[in-house]
Amino acid sequence: MTSNRGPSELAAEWKEAWNSHDLDRILRLYSEDVIFKSPRIRTVSGEESGVLKGKPSVRDYLRRIFERRPDLNCTVGYVFSGVDSVALEYRFAHGLHGIEFMTVDADGLVTFAVGNDLVL
Repeated sequence: MTSNRGPSELAAEWKEAWNSHDLDRILRLYSEDVIFKSPRIRTVSGEESGVLKGKPSVRDYLRRIFERRPDLNCTVGYVFSGVDSVALEYRFAHGLHGIEFMTVDADGLVTFAVGNDLVL
């Protein structure tokens, strides 16, 4: 990665932020104009494209997730690093398992995030 934050540090911050359910803490990891993609967006936010743009849309999505699952908790497994990207393996206690691929800017903020669910 090209930022001052290493991939393992970003992964740890991501996990701790998600487990805190603190929307502001989570959103501090993302740029203002983040593009956020996930198959879960369709069911949680009703956005058929599965794509959210900007922090306000992501905030609303996260709020809905935590309202539906107030006990949501995750772990991070393997962490992969690229030139300006990180991919982390995640598992949520309710059974969701996948990979989050993120690109980061020079400040270490996530500019693009894609959730990829494990298909069995």
